[in-house]
Amino acid sequence: MLFDLKNVSHTYLRDTPFATQALRDLTLSIPADQTVALVGPTRSGKSTVVDLLSGLIKPALGTFFFQGDDVAAPAFAIERLRSTVGTVFQSPEAQIFEETVGKDVSFGPRRKNVPLAESRRLVQESLEAVGLPYEDFRTRYTYALSGGQKRRVAIAGVLALQPNVIIFDEPTAGLDPRGRRELLDLIARFKEQHHFTIIYVSSSLEDVITLADQIHILDQGHLVFSGTPREILARADELTKLDIALPETTQIALALRDLLPAIRTDVVTLDELEEEILKHSTQMKMGR
Repeated sequence: MLFDLKNVSHTYLRDTPFATQALRDLTLSIPADQTVALVGPTRSGKSTVVDLLSGLIKPALGTFFFQGDDVAAPAFAIERLRSTVGTVFQSPEAQIFEETVGKDVSFGPRRKNVPLAESRRLVQESLEAVGLPYEDFRTRYTYALSGGQKRRVAIAGVLALQPNVIIFDEPTAGLDPRGRRELLDLIARFKEQHHFTIIYVSSSLEDVITLADQIHILDQGHLVFSGTPREILARADELTKLDIALPETTQIALALRDLLPAIRTDVVTLDELEEEILKHSTQMKMGR
């Protein structure tokens, strides 16, 4: 198992009047080479899990294993975890430091003292991988980029570090429909063409339902339930109570429950939804 959290609890500002418990006895496993989604409403603990997996914090209680080793053990080198995991944060501006695209994407390799020729190769490959031609973008000013382009530059900066795991923390937040669609297509290509472990964090199921191999639903710092996308959508009523945004197909299926009580909610595409509607409409007509 790549990541294994067992009975993990974490409290910010512990032993102060401002103490806030973010995780409560959380047990969660994430295997390598899969796309895993962490989904939950605000203050469900998603961001704290991201900080743990990135090696930014250690759990106050419980155990956190990385590739079978206890992260809290004195002999564990935290840099091993940090060099394996790359994180694309919700606001790309937060991780863009340099004034030009090329310098920004090379920031990580330069810090690691990568030779100049190798650094240039990594920058070029990373920019091309996110759909930004190297010669066109390497000298562009980062402040002049669109929101979608900044998001891609942030991803390129992570790719240049050559991680095995990429965490996307609400990556489509603030993007227009076109930018959102393009970014999701990009992540889908990463899934198909590379051997990354992808962890996608979201408050909505819309983005992850066609991407994820496994989805974990979090609420108030603990794991509520897990499953494949279809297994998760089959529990649409519970998801609604947790205030988790559902995909459009699931919303329509729920809205049709009064008319078609037996309609399934685990439909992923509009074609599947149409097939469900036709099947149950036909059954109703035959039953009359």
